[in-house]
Amino acid sequence: MKQLVFYIIFISNISCSKKSVEKDKLILNKGSQVNNKNFKKTIDSIKSSDTYENPENWEARGLMPSPKLIIFKLRQATNDFLRKLDSIQLSNDSYDAKKSQIKDIVDELPWDELDTEEKEFLADTLTPAIKAAGFDPLAVF
Repeated sequence: MKQLVFYIIFISNISCSKKSVEKDKLILNKGSQVNNKNFKKTIDSIKSSDTYENPENWEARGLMPSPKLIIFKLRQATNDFLRKLDSIQLSNDSYDAKKSQIKDIVDELPWDELDTEEKEFLADTLTPAIKAAGFDPLAVF
C-alpha cells in the first residue's frame, strides 16, 4: 500500500512538473510575441549605437578603449549576431529549436579573440536583444 501511494505521488509530481515546464514555455512564447513589437526597435537601437566606438562607454566601465581593430571586431560580431538573431526570431521553429540556434550563434562569437572585459562588454550589449527575443540571456551565454 505504501508503495502504491509513493508511485501515485511520484507520477503526479512528474506530470505536474511537465505541465509547469510546458506552461513556462507557453508564457515565454507569448511574451516573445509581445516583445516582437520591441524586438526590431531593440536591434536597430543596438546597431545604430556607438556603444564600442564611444570612449565614454569604455570609461563608464572603468576601462581604457580597446584598439580600433578590436572595436571593429566587436561591432562586426554584434551586427552579425543581431542579423542571425532576427532571422531566428522570424522563423516558425519551436522555442527549444530557437534557443538551441541562439546558443549556436553565441558560440560563434569571437570569444577567443577578446579579453575578459571585452567579452563582458559584448555580452552586455547583446543581452537586451536576447531578452527582447523572449529568451533568458543566462540560459544562452
